Amino acid sequence: MSGTTGTMSPDRKADEAVKETFPASDPVATTATRGARAVSPEDMLAEATPIEDGVTLTRCFDDMESAKLALESLVRDAPIDRRHAELSTGGRVELRLHIPATDRTRIQALLDRA
Repeated sequence: MSGTTGTMSPDRKADEAVKETFPASDPVATTATRGARAVSPEDMLAEATPIEDGVTLTRCFDDMESAKLALESLVRDAPIDRRHAELSTGGRVELRLHIPATDRTRIQALLDRA
């Protein structure tokens, strides 16, 4: 609080507003029976659910870093399940995605921009 007015500065208000909000995917646990993660480790490590009527999209990148950044943006923006993505090397790096056929056009556009 600043001075005698009892109001907070804009920076202080921003600090208060975001307290304990990072990372959003891992909220703070409030009970002893539940861990701090929004998704349990067992669920995160489980096998990917097979995609019925799926298609495969591929794109080549010059380096692994560019391919990983593209994958991260697709996981966040599409969203896609990371377990349905594969990176392979052999000269250039290939990003291969197995996605539902109904999402092909939308995800292809995102992949082209990545």
